[in-house]
Amino acid sequence: MACLLLKKEKSSDMKQKNKLFLALFIILIIAITVLSLLPPKSGLELGKSDKINHFLAYAILSLNFGFISTKNRSYFIGIPFLIAYGILIEFFQGFVPGRDPSFYDTLANSVGVFLGFFIFRFNMIFSYIKTLF
Repeated sequence: MACLLLKKEKSSDMKQKNKLFLALFIILIIAITVLSLLPPKSGLELGKSDKINHFLAYAILSLNFGFISTKNRSYFIGIPFLIAYGILIEFFQGFVPGRDPSFYDTLANSVGVFLGFFIFRFNMIFSYIKTLF
């Protein structure tokens, strides 16, 4: 009986964490969209390392996506979704005055997506190995 209660408590805790990561994911999507589609003369400057900013933003976004659902199929959904999102954002930048779509920004976005999922997956494997010992 105690085992069943403990299992139910863990399940409830996971649902709460999933909701938190989902909310954070939505906030990150909104932030990346707004920052990506602001005209460059808007007064908000994020530094000169544009490609590093793209890379880090999408790595954090994909890492967060991994925490929403730890099932293996989330990779098959998440990776193409986030890469398509990055391509779409770059496409829409072509309609923003002072911005141009960039293949290298898309490449930085995509590499960030893969790195975020790799870090998440590596962390999951490492956590599992730790439980064995």
